[in-house]
Amino acid sequence: MHHHIFESELVHLERVIACAPQKPFPPTYWRDRVEHLKKSPQAPMFRNRIARLVRLVAEMKG
Repeated sequence: MHHHIFESELVHLERVIACAPQKPFPPTYWRDRVEHLKKSPQAPMFRNRIARLVRLVAEMKG
């Protein structure tokens, strides 16, 4: 994933997951999106931000 696209996706997920309701997307949807980021070559540079997203998703009920 290109660095700019990766950063945009990360920023988007940080904004949305912080206040994500249960609907229309279940926690599994967000978990899959974050897992996709974790597999990217850029992930090591952003590991703290990704870890925060993982924690936020884990706190969601579902």
